[in-house]
Amino acid sequence: MAIAEKKDLYTFPGPPDAVSPEWPGTPIGAKNTVTRTKGRTLVHDKTVDAKPGLFKRLLASAFEHIATAKETTHSHDVVIHGLRVRAITNSEHLIGYWKDNWYAVDEWQRITGKKPAETPDVLVVALGRVPSEAEAAYYSRQNDTVIFFNTSYYGQLKSWVLGAVGRKLAVEYGIHSIHGAVVTKGGKGILYIAPTGTGKSTSTYGVMDFPDTRFHSDDWVYVRYAYRTKDGKIFSPARILEGGDEVARGYQTYRWLEDHRASDATVIGRGLDDREVTASARDLDIEHPEAYAYTSEKVFYLRSNLVENFPQAAFDMIRSRLENAPDVTPEFMLQNKATIDAIEQQLRRKPPFDNMDNQELRETIARFFAFDNTRAMLDITTVFPKERVYTNPMEPARIHAIFLVKRNFDEDVVVDRLSIDEFMARLLVGLTPAGTKEIVYNSYRAVDDKSERAWIDTIEAKGIDKMWSEYQKAKDRPETLNEEMEMFRMLFKSAAAYDLNTVLQKDKAIGSKMEAVQKTMKLIVAALDNTREDFRYTIKDYAELLSRAK
Repeated sequence: MAIAEKKDLYTFPGPPDAVSPEWPGTPIGAKNTVTRTKGRTLVHDKTVDAKPGLFKRLLASAFEHIATAKETTHSHDVVIHGLRVRAITNSEHLIGYWKDNWYAVDEWQRITGKKPAETPDVLVVALGRVPSEAEAAYYSRQNDTVIFFNTSYYGQLKSWVLGAVGRKLAVEYGIHSIHGAVVTKGGKGILYIAPTGTGKSTSTYGVMDFPDTRFHSDDWVYVRYAYRTKDGKIFSPARILEGGDEVARGYQTYRWLEDHRASDATVIGRGLDDREVTASARDLDIEHPEAYAYTSEKVFYLRSNLVENFPQAAFDMIRSRLENAPDVTPEFMLQNKATIDAIEQQLRRKPPFDNMDNQELRETIARFFAFDNTRAMLDITTVFPKERVYTNPMEPARIHAIFLVKRNFDEDVVVDRLSIDEFMARLLVGLTPAGTKEIVYNSYRAVDDKSERAWIDTIEAKGIDKMWSEYQKAKDRPETLNEEMEMFRMLFKSAAAYDLNTVLQKDKAIGSKMEAVQKTMKLIVAALDNTREDFRYTIKDYAELLSRAK
């Protein structure tokens, strides 16, 4: 029996039994898998290390199932920003997406020339149909291990693995993992950080309509903060040795260097080409750090509703494995006729859509965006020419501008240069359009965010404008939060930061959502070359900026 959603606007085929975590949906693309869980599992525990014996029990339960269940178990190693990550799963859907999403060990070595570790830095075990376990997700930092039971939703698996990799990179190497997207124009990197549903992907793809642009990343970036030396080297610190002893490591190196500018301590780090470099602390230009972004994914896992604003993405998505593409009802088709009409004009009579009759084409279009969380794997080099895409995960893009994207129709300001206090407060609060709070707009973080959130609430109560000063004075801030905010402090020092409010549809002169997107892109490009601290435009005067930018 089909599962009805949103007053029967779309439906999913029902499960074959009471325990299967995945099953085939109505065909579309290369494959369409429906997952029982389509979001975060009911049980989601990132505090495993604080519960004696829990990790051993979970691992034992997982491997007992592997040993006794009469089913195929897959194991596949990938490399995520230099770390080797192993997935063990009995899910055909998860292993397929896992292999699509990341660079295999041999691919990584061939493209980057770098050889990863022989053994995994991070382990993920994801098993379905385990009767002794609830639907759940667990993370152990001490063991760098993620364990999933009875869920096949790839979105949560991907996010928790990225979180686990991110913690290791931050603590050991000072590399910042950001839930964001990057595109470059004229060699200048634009970094978008945003809660889901505010236009991060739309903004990334939209800027690609401008000349001299390159696509970098869609959902997740690794940022290395680097200093220049007196002899012209650029490198990111990872460890600092003084008198033979290690005095700072990873994210702690930045503050240490600021406090010991005249030191002759040895700084060990990596150049932009990832080769090891050493320098004396006193030889570094500490006042002018630079931020360099590195992409993470080989093929992007993203929402297929991207076709609403970028119909050309459908040409690759129709060849992709899809996750949770629903069936649509006549009511949905009627309510969304204008959007379907606009996309149809771009796809009609072009292969492979030329083989579909009119009804099949329109229903296919509708199925891409009916359910907000339908996902596809998109090879971006089929959308843009390969030379306009960063295809080497170790090729850096220097970040010049950061946009904290939001969608708040109660505000008239559309773009605003941020001070350090405003920037850090926005990230600490992390207010989403749904009214929830998400620290640094990153629900992927592999930390106990409940305790962090409770602590942040105590300084937020003193006023948003005082949050950053209160944070800096506090002696009891959680170390995991300190790790995150220290690296965001470095990001602010390295590039210009802006608020971007994607609400141009409020302007009565705007005729469509597409026009609003196009003009928002022009605002982004105009801000990229800005040097003013008072750069601020509202619904009333943004058109003046655009007229000058032509």
